[in-house]
Amino acid sequence: MRQEIIAALEKIVGHENCRVEETVRRQHGFGEALPDAVLFPEDSQQVAAVVKLAAAEGLPVIPWGAGTMAPWGLLPFNGGLAINLTLMNKILEYDYENMTADVEAGLSLKDLRQALRVHNLYWPVEPVEPDNCTVGGCVATSASGPSKLGYGDTKFHILGLEVVLPTGEIIRTGGKTVKNVQDYDNTRFLAGSWGSLGIITKIILKLRPIPEKEATFFLACKDLETAIAAARTIRNETLAIALEFLDGVAMQVLDRAGYHSGGQGPGVLALFNGFTEQVEAQLAYLKEKYKDARILEGDEAAVAWQARRQLWPQFAGEKGAILASAAVPFTALAEFLTKARAELDQNRKGAALVAHFGNSHVHILLDQAPKDLDGVRELVDRLASLAESLGGYLVLDNTGDLSYTRRRVAARGRVIFELLQRVKAAFDPRGIMTPNSKVLAYVSTDTRAVS
Repeated sequence: MRQEIIAALEKIVGHENCRVEETVRRQHGFGEALPDAVLFPEDSQQVAAVVKLAAAEGLPVIPWGAGTMAPWGLLPFNGGLAINLTLMNKILEYDYENMTADVEAGLSLKDLRQALRVHNLYWPVEPVEPDNCTVGGCVATSASGPSKLGYGDTKFHILGLEVVLPTGEIIRTGGKTVKNVQDYDNTRFLAGSWGSLGIITKIILKLRPIPEKEATFFLACKDLETAIAAARTIRNETLAIALEFLDGVAMQVLDRAGYHSGGQGPGVLALFNGFTEQVEAQLAYLKEKYKDARILEGDEAAVAWQARRQLWPQFAGEKGAILASAAVPFTALAEFLTKARAELDQNRKGAALVAHFGNSHVHILLDQAPKDLDGVRELVDRLASLAESLGGYLVLDNTGDLSYTRRRVAARGRVIFELLQRVKAAFDPRGIMTPNSKVLAYVSTDTRAVS
């Protein structure tokens, strides 16, 4: 990158917040693909100025929060700018009577939770790594976590956004009132776009009262069929907030991650919260059906869910692993889990299946480094074909291969490609925002894997 551009960036954010040393760049890159500079702006105006300069120079830009979701959607790029928003971490307004909070995108979920407890409120979004995630990252990636079953998508819990467009302009959508859409629902359109249409800098959050009681149901099962049947019962006959299915391999990883289940086969983990009578009645109903189940509260429940959150990093280890995600209709979920596990038992016994059971969303953890995708490509193809035969689909979450994502979009017809390309071009005429983002698989005409 030319020295005059570095000088211009330093003038915008300050010398100390424009980092070009390799150690910082590697923290915001992937393998050998690194940004030329990492910027740490302190307010929206600085973000806008950086983006305007990038647009003028044609430099790629990737917004960055805690980086926990980056491998899932922000694919590696060579050169350009990473804009780290973690210095923008203030709660600008906490209106507890209206149950809203206006926050900057770099605020961590951990700090947000601590601040909201003062008035017994919380934001019901908890991705798998809540202590590390930023609010802006959750909104940009629509990361909802296991509690999506009970509370719905992250988009349901926001009222408005401030967004820096790829042209450097700043727009605001929505407002503090629940009914605030008179045109297109721009708030929820921009949320979940993975930074491909702009950089989210502020969010108006919709809050809820902290539930009166919370408890967890845990059941270790002897075989896959028993675990699937129990999870189906919980989904159909109770109001679980989160419902996680773990196969036998995943349960072994759960043990290594800190929760000693005591079982040798698959397991089911379900979260309940609400009024005390409501929670206790549901747990009593399940306990009557499943005598060997455990009811976990307090520290014991916290240990179990923390182990669940650590399951993926524990499985991936230092070498890394491939994560695939499949979604099928709920009525086909049992068949998919059974056949997928049989396929893995035959070809990849060390792989694990973990499902957000109530949402029919299955994570397939493959003990193979992402750079070595070719070693399991045939297996992934068979699993993808299985999902598609059941009316669902499969995508690869953390590799540079866009073929599975493109296949899903292409299945909707050529017109959708052209429409999405026009939307992208309207927002980002220079094509600078997250140019290799997985959500932009439809824009690229190059079907080769990004590496």
